[in-house]
Amino acid sequence: GAGGGGRCGGGGDGAAMAVAASSPRVDFFSAVVSDLAEAQDVSAGTSSYSAHVRSCARALEAAGAHGASALVLLDEPGASTEPAEGAAVAQAVIEELLARGARLVATTHASPLKLLALRDTRLQVAAMQRRRVDRRNGAGAAALPSYAILVGAVGGSYALDAAAREGLPE
Repeated sequence: GAGGGGRCGGGGDGAAMAVAASSPRVDFFSAVVSDLAEAQDVSAGTSSYSAHVRSCARALEAAGAHGASALVLLDEPGASTEPAEGAAVAQAVIEELLARGARLVATTHASPLKLLALRDTRLQVAAMQRRRVDRRNGAGAAALPSYAILVGAVGGSYALDAAAREGLPE
């Protein structure tokens, strides 16, 4: 992702992800819906936001049909539009997915969605741990991802660190 924390994903015939758990379990789902990649299509008149909304509509349909056997993966729901409106739409989608019984994994930088996860007992927050390191050019410290997950913590976006790391002037 833009913050350098990375995203889980896969392509082709399958994907793999390591899971650290004290008592792991594997569930099977009859429906899996994901919105993990940019699906903008200018030639078809599809904006990034409308592509995300279509994915959310498919997720709601799957959740309605499959309930708890539906798994929904959303990367930055509500992104690619005005932030407050996007977060409001994403919150409504998340709340409806949960009401329909779907299992949900969502990533977000949106503070309203982080606050929702802190308030709603059906949700759990986690953040990518960051480690402070000195920049090579002597321009201070940067927060780089350690790729460790901090369950129960709300993380920051580190947009300024990412901008500096990618070469934007301070």
